[in-house]
Amino acid sequence: MERQVLLEEVRYYFSASDHWHRLCDALSAPDPQGSHLHAYVETSVHPGSLEAIITGYFERVGWPSSRRIDHMSPRADMGSLHGIEPEGKLHFDFQWFFDKDVGLKPLDGGESGCNLLVWSRWYINQFYSQFPFREVSTAEENAVEAYFRSDHFLKALEFPMMSTTRHMHINVHSSVHPDIMQAYAEKALCREGFKIYYTCPNVYLMHGKYRGKLVFMGQEPEVVFDLCWKFVPEVVIEPAWEPWASKENPGYDVWTAAMFAEFLSQEYVRLSDQETVGVLDACCFRNSN
Repeated sequence: MERQVLLEEVRYYFSASDHWHRLCDALSAPDPQGSHLHAYVETSVHPGSLEAIITGYFERVGWPSSRRIDHMSPRADMGSLHGIEPEGKLHFDFQWFFDKDVGLKPLDGGESGCNLLVWSRWYINQFYSQFPFREVSTAEENAVEAYFRSDHFLKALEFPMMSTTRHMHINVHSSVHPDIMQAYAEKALCREGFKIYYTCPNVYLMHGKYRGKLVFMGQEPEVVFDLCWKFVPEVVIEPAWEPWASKENPGYDVWTAAMFAEFLSQEYVRLSDQETVGVLDACCFRNSN
């Protein structure tokens, strides 16, 4: 693709596209720690350059990035700038499909047919309402606490500490309300020396259906990892050993640096510092809280 045409597409996307401006509007959700967003695009721009533009854009609008952004490949044909979090705003994932003939444009389609999705606390409450979560007595509380001391959970905490891990899921079956799981999980993480900024309840698409998860926004270490749950009425909480996203690491799903490196083998275009500044200079910024 001719470089000047590519740059014009990138400048247009960030300065004038409906997709980017709707994304920015959605970031100011009233409950950012209970909300999440996925955006889908096509591009041939290197993710390092995309990150520089996105974080530079937020700097100029008064929303500096508050945490590290992970580069990962959620699936073999898709990349993600994962866990972007402008200060005081909801965190989001900027997902892309490579196309050598495209500079940058919204994807035609995406997740559930949409190229921009937002999940709020209201949505999560509606999602929860379909499940007859069990009443919790002392016996159930003891079972939940025991799980968060189990080998399955403690082994899970090894993955976020590995430099090769870009993201990971801990997979469980449960019939306990996620709010109860969250309370015990946060207590266990503190006990094991993890510090988190907050936990975001959310969902993710698995085998064509949405499944629940708790997203732990790590502070020390600065990692994002999830406890994913499938409702199984006869179970209080137990490991899910069957394959979910992959057959590797039974009981867990782990996305690695090697997986991302394989995805990144295409001929991406890196923008120079001057080109990055040129993209940002083409944007009309409005300072906002």
